[in-house]
Amino acid sequence: MMGVRKPGARQSANVSAASRALSQRRREVAFESTLLRSLMLGLALAVSLALVGCDKGTAPPPKPAASGPDAAEIVKRYLATTNCKDSTVKMRATITDSDGSASPVQVDLTIFRKRSADGTQNMLVEFTGANRDRSALVTISPRGEVEGVRYAQSNDTFVTTNGVMTEESLFGMTMQELADGQPEKYDFKLTGEVPFQSGQAYRLEGRLKDGAESKFPRIILLISKESYGAVGAEFYDNHDELARRITVSEGELRAGYWTRLRWTLENVARKKTIDFETSDAKFDQNLNDSVFTRQHLKEIATR
Repeated sequence: MMGVRKPGARQSANVSAASRALSQRRREVAFESTLLRSLMLGLALAVSLALVGCDKGTAPPPKPAASGPDAAEIVKRYLATTNCKDSTVKMRATITDSDGSASPVQVDLTIFRKRSADGTQNMLVEFTGANRDRSALVTISPRGEVEGVRYAQSNDTFVTTNGVMTEESLFGMTMQELADGQPEKYDFKLTGEVPFQSGQAYRLEGRLKDGAESKFPRIILLISKESYGAVGAEFYDNHDELARRITVSEGELRAGYWTRLRWTLENVARKKTIDFETSDAKFDQNLNDSVFTRQHLKEIATR
């Protein structure tokens, strides 16, 4: 009767080494995927209303607002500082674990945005380098319907996500966060003024309107009294727990539009911190519609 041949020592060592290498690569892929999902989540908020209030129960209450514009007028003036026809913003994001368990990761990207005459908004988030296949298109219809698309090179298909409530592995975020936060879904009230850096900021609280959908039923916005630019935001979940916090450390008006130059996103749920730095920002360039097509998305994802 023939016996079973046992592997030699060298063969066993090779198998063991290969197994360890495979396990290590799987851990690296999982880690990179988590970082990119956190980054996309940060981008969504960074290009949204992106504004900040005081941490619940830790900061002094805002002082009553002096006579001046009401909440609706403040929001209107803020939106006027972002209402360009199109824009191109280049930035670098540095992602770190809040507990310091992993080394920081840097990602370079460019965000293209354009508004159409019918009210449709288009956005292309283009990653550079090894992460270019994570680039994505986002379309927001005049009715507030949102679609996100990414090209999957492995099977030559486009992966699509629809709806504002869905949070899945394509972007790791809700589509509402990619759709500028959709402020029309909230009723805002002015709750006072708070000091911010060397000046003052209006503090606005937004509550989700009846029948509107969102993972953030309550948001707190800080808007500079001087420039009406967004200088901070807090987003609260269904349990009224803080989910995201954005703090703008440097910003300015460029060509009449509010531009964040340095800001930080704290993703409380995922224990990630993302520091953004803008290297270039241009507005009203008459971007070609071809920038926002699936064909262009496929081309940049496969370069």
